[in-house]
Amino acid sequence: MDLKINAELHVITEERMIYKIESVRQLDSKQYGLLYNLELVAGYDYVNPDLSDAQGFVNADNFIDDVQLHSFTLYPMEETLEERLEEEGFKVIDIKNYNINWRWGESPLHF
Repeated sequence: MDLKINAELHVITEERMIYKIESVRQLDSKQYGLLYNLELVAGYDYVNPDLSDAQGFVNADNFIDDVQLHSFTLYPMEETLEERLEEEGFKVIDIKNYNINWRWGESPLHF
């Protein structure tokens, strides 16, 4: 069963990849668990490698398929979402504090 998410939650990895929690699904098992699905929003890379060596956050379309999605299971009776995110290597962020270049050479998008 899919659960509705009432707020946008963005997280970042040590590798400076920004993900958004896209969906949460209740698992069918003896133990109550939630499957969180995250989708890549942006990552840190060259903004326009053809013209300069300037780096910044660029759209997820600039990255390979292997990093586009991430998922993990949370058992809320045993741990909090914050604890689980930390175990997975994520830190919650305010996406409004990040400038993301949606296409190489374009101006950054502000949330």
